[in-house]
Amino acid sequence: MGCLKDGLAQVKQNGKWGFIDETGKVVIPIQYDWAWSFSEGLAEVKQNGKWGFVDNTGKVVIPIQYDWTWSFLEGLAQVKQNGKWGFVDKTGKVVIPVQYDYVWVFENGKALVQLNDEEFYIDKTGKRLN
Repeated sequence: MGCLKDGLAQVKQNGKWGFIDETGKVVIPIQYDWAWSFSEGLAEVKQNGKWGFVDNTGKVVIPIQYDWTWSFLEGLAQVKQNGKWGFVDKTGKVVIPVQYDYVWVFENGKALVQLNDEEFYIDKTGKRLN
C-alpha cells in the first residue's frame, strides 16, 4: 500500500492496483497493472502496457494511450509516445508537442529538453529559452 495523497492511497491486490481511502474503502477499482500516487489531483495508471491519468473518482481524465508518463508538476506532465516526449495539461491537451528525445520536469516555469543531442530549456508554451 502506498502513502495517502489527496486522501487516497494506491493498493495492490492479486497483482492489480487501485486506490483506497483512509478507511480502507476501495474508491478506484483495483483493475490497473500499475498505479502511482496522486500529484496535483491526478494519478498515473497503467493498463495493457499503456499509461494515462485518473482523477480521485476514478474517471480517466487523460486517456491510457502513452508509452510512459511522469506525475504532474507545475500543471504539466511528461508523456512519451512512439519514442518521443512532450507535455500534457490536466485536461489531456498536448501543450508541448511530443517531439523531444527526452524532457525533464518543469521547475520555476522552465524545463530542460533534449532534441537531436542538443539540450536547452523551454517555457510552458514550448518556446525555447536562451
